[in-house]
Amino acid sequence: MFGRIASRFFGWMTYEPVVGLLMIIGALVLFLLAYREKNATEPKGFWDWLRRLLESLGVAVMFLGLLWAFRAILNNNASTFRSAHGRISSVNYYSVKKIWGSPHVQRELEVAHYVERTYKEELPQYDPGKPPLFRTVTRDERVPQNSILASEGEIELALSRRKKGSAYYSGFTSSFRMDYDLVNDSKEKTEARFTFPLTYGQMLYDKLSILENGRDLSKNLRFASGSVSWKKVMEPRETLQITVSYTSRGVEQFYYQIPEPRQINKFKLTLTVKGLPVSEVNYPEGCLTPTELKPTPDGGGSILRWTLDGAVTTAGMGVALPAPEQPGAKISAVLTNSPYALMLLVVAICLTFLILGKRVNFMELALLSSVYCLLFITMASVSDFFFGFWGSLVLGALLTLVLTVLLYRRESSRILRVPIFVLVGFFTLVYPLSGLFPDFQESFNGLVVIGLIVYLFGMSLYSRIKSQTA
Repeated sequence: MFGRIASRFFGWMTYEPVVGLLMIIGALVLFLLAYREKNATEPKGFWDWLRRLLESLGVAVMFLGLLWAFRAILNNNASTFRSAHGRISSVNYYSVKKIWGSPHVQRELEVAHYVERTYKEELPQYDPGKPPLFRTVTRDERVPQNSILASEGEIELALSRRKKGSAYYSGFTSSFRMDYDLVNDSKEKTEARFTFPLTYGQMLYDKLSILENGRDLSKNLRFASGSVSWKKVMEPRETLQITVSYTSRGVEQFYYQIPEPRQINKFKLTLTVKGLPVSEVNYPEGCLTPTELKPTPDGGGSILRWTLDGAVTTAGMGVALPAPEQPGAKISAVLTNSPYALMLLVVAICLTFLILGKRVNFMELALLSSVYCLLFITMASVSDFFFGFWGSLVLGALLTLVLTVLLYRRESSRILRVPIFVLVGFFTLVYPLSGLFPDFQESFNGLVVIGLIVYLFGMSLYSRIKSQTA
């Protein structure tokens, strides 16, 4: 058991070395001061020495235990809040895809041309003396060609976030239309076989329409699990236009791809995403960046346009939607860093007492820790009501600051009261706001640690100068 505790302690020291070092310094100073005080006032002897040693160790352990206990309280407060707010799970994500729709991957219309050819095939003959026997066999033979002369598409996405459990997932509704200009680029009459792929796992294709030169092909369509297909006899050099349109829905991304290598001529695809500003546009993996990217006329959306001519690529074109902000995301970011803030505050105040030669009152230290924890417990408890982030922060900060003033208002030393109020004020009013900027949280924590080290150094210098002049 001791080995497990030691392993966890050293693991934590590796993760938060600065706070761990300050804790060890504080515990060591408390131990030495307690031992020195008892050594000066109590009789000497082995049993007296052992009792003083154990009592001094008890003071250091109480200090560490106090910090660990309140750290555990704040960790539990943060984990409880996260479990009920914006908790993304694979089970819920799978359920959203089954109910609403999958990430939408639309592949290009496939066109294959076949001609019927007749061959003579020799039959097996068991009597070598007899003349050979033949039969006529008819086979469909594919005629290689690049049938798509040009293609132009218009796709519109409208963001529609989906909620499952306590979390939101990035969803959308889509409107798709693609025009393909085709040709039978051979000197023979062919049977053209068309296949329009459908997205695997897609829950809905609504208003699906396939037109040939404006004529509805509904009666000729054949549906399989992953495609829509039909056939047509095409004369040599015959051209036609196929128009495919539908509305659908999905999550996370829309992706259009030309999967088979071919020369892509006169290709134009316009993707309009309503509600997605240009600054938040991102692309799926393996996707071509658009030829043109501009905002919609209202400025709230994005227009992406791909233009290709004489190109060969199998990379896709599309957009990846940003993850929606989860309920309580700001509160959760603040609560996640609250144990770190508590330990910095308590260690700094404890070292302030020791540097100024004041005795650490563990009851007051425990009350101060409780008062500071009240800030984060209040935020987690009332933010779901009309308070929101800012209301819960203000309410928790007022409770913390008022109770801190009441706790230390009768402290006789002004030079001790002021640093306590400044430290508590900073960690109550300023430090929680750093949770709103997660990208800079680590840098901010580094600046706070530097500031505390400079502060403690200044307090030590002040205390030394004061003792020399007294």
